[in-house]
Amino acid sequence: MSTNWGVDSRAATAAAYAILGAVLLWSRLADLGKGFWFDESTFVSHFVRKGPREIIAGPDLSHELYGVLAWTTGALIGESEFAYRLLSTVPFIAGVVLVTAWLHARVNPGSGLLFLFLATVSPLLLDITRQARGYGLAFLAMSVLIVSALEANRTGRTLPVAAMCVSGVVGTWTLPQLSIGFLATGAVLATDRVLRRPAIVGLALSMAAIGAWYAPHIGQIHAASQIEDGRQISTVWLVSGPIDQVLLPALLFIEGTVLIPGVIWLPLLLLSAVVIGSSPLVRERGSALILGLGPIATILVLWIGQAYIIPRYLSFLLVPLFMFLASGASSILARLTRRQATLRSVACVVAICALAFNFAAIAPDVVRLPKEATRDAAEIIETRSAPTTPVLTRLSLPEGLVFYLGRPVHALRSSEVVARVCGSHVAVAYVTQSFSLPAVAVPCLDRSGVRHFRFKQYTRGDEMNVWFVPPPA
Repeated sequence: MSTNWGVDSRAATAAAYAILGAVLLWSRLADLGKGFWFDESTFVSHFVRKGPREIIAGPDLSHELYGVLAWTTGALIGESEFAYRLLSTVPFIAGVVLVTAWLHARVNPGSGLLFLFLATVSPLLLDITRQARGYGLAFLAMSVLIVSALEANRTGRTLPVAAMCVSGVVGTWTLPQLSIGFLATGAVLATDRVLRRPAIVGLALSMAAIGAWYAPHIGQIHAASQIEDGRQISTVWLVSGPIDQVLLPALLFIEGTVLIPGVIWLPLLLLSAVVIGSSPLVRERGSALILGLGPIATILVLWIGQAYIIPRYLSFLLVPLFMFLASGASSILARLTRRQATLRSVACVVAICALAFNFAAIAPDVVRLPKEATRDAAEIIETRSAPTTPVLTRLSLPEGLVFYLGRPVHALRSSEVVARVCGSHVAVAYVTQSFSLPAVAVPCLDRSGVRHFRFKQYTRGDEMNVWFVPPPA
C-alpha cells in the first residue's frame, strides 16, 4: 500500500522526524522525578507496596500487570518516582516508534510523521504517559496488536497473529477494557480463510490466559465500570462515540476532561470524520475493519453496559484512531504540494498549527511542574515545623499529602476552617488547593508571624499553598 505524500526531499523528511522525535523524548523523559499526584501515590501505597498477591488477587482492581512490574522494579532498586514512571513512558515511546515506522513503510512518510506529531502533541497523552500508571504499557500493547493484525492481513502469516494475541493479553492484563478491542480485531482475522485457524486458536488461548488472570476479580470488573467517574455514553450521540469520547478529548484537554456531546462540537466532529474518511486505510476492507472495529465495539459494549468512562480509560484506542487521522490528513495535505489546495487541506493546516501552538503552551509546565505538589508541601512542613505540629487541610483528596508526610492530617469542612486554623492555641500548618472545593475566607492568614509558601502545579487548581499560622497573641 502506498500513496505519494509529495515529499521530494528525504533530508526534509529526516529533519522532520528528528525534530518531532526530539520533542517526543524531551516531553516524556525530562524531569520524571517530581512527586506523585493522588492517583499515583494511591496506586503505590494500596497496590505496589503490598506486592503481587494484593495486586492480582486483592479486593481491588487497578492496572494489574503494570503494578506487578512496578513492584518488581521497587524490589530491585527501591521505590522511585522516576523508575515507576519510566515503566509507562518507555513503552509509550516504543509504541509510537513502532506505529510511525509501519505507517512510513506501508503507507507513506507523511502518515508516519503525522502520527508521530499527534502522539507527541496530544494533551491527554502528554499528561498520562508521564504518570506511574499503566497507560503507556496499554498504548504499546495496542500498537503491537494493531500493527501485527495489519501485517497478518497483508501477508497471511501466522507469526503476526501470535504477536497480536500476546500483545492483546498484555494489554488486557493491564486494562481489562482493552479486551473488547482485542477480540474485535481478532474476529476480523478469524473471518479470513487463510488466518482462520491460527486466529481462533490464538484467541481461545488468549481468553484462557485473561480469564485465569482476572478470575479473582470477575465481579469487580463490571463493578468498576459503574463507579461514577466520568460520564456514561450518550445514546443520541452513540454513532460518534469514538470521536467525541476518545479522539477529540485527547486532542483538546490535558486533564482528560469528558466531552459532553452536542451541536457545539459538530464542526470538529465533521472535520475529524472527513479526514478519517480520506485515509487510504479506510479504502481497503481489511485495514478499515482492523482499525475501526476495535473503537466501535468498545464504545458499543460500554454503552450497553452503561459504563462510566473518562478519556484516559480508553486512551489505547488512540492508536487506531490516530492512524486513521494521520493517513487521512497526509492524503489531504498531498494536494497542497500539487497546488490543489481545498477547504479540507486548509482546515488540516489550521488544525495542525492549533495543535502545535497548544502543545507549545502547555508542555513546558507539564515537564517543569508536578501535577500535584503534595511532595513539595510535605517537605516544607517537615523542614519548617515541629513533628507535633497539627496539619490542617482544605484539600479534596488529602491522602496524597499523607503519602509523603507520613503522619495524620486533618481534613476540614468549610464550617470548621476559621475556628480550627485561627482559634488554635498552638501553631498549625494549613494546606490548601483551589480545586473542587469552595473557597473559605480565613482572616488570620494576615496575622503577624504567618509564613506562606506557594507551590505551582500544572493542573488541579494550578497551585498548592502551605500556611504556618502561629497561635493568637
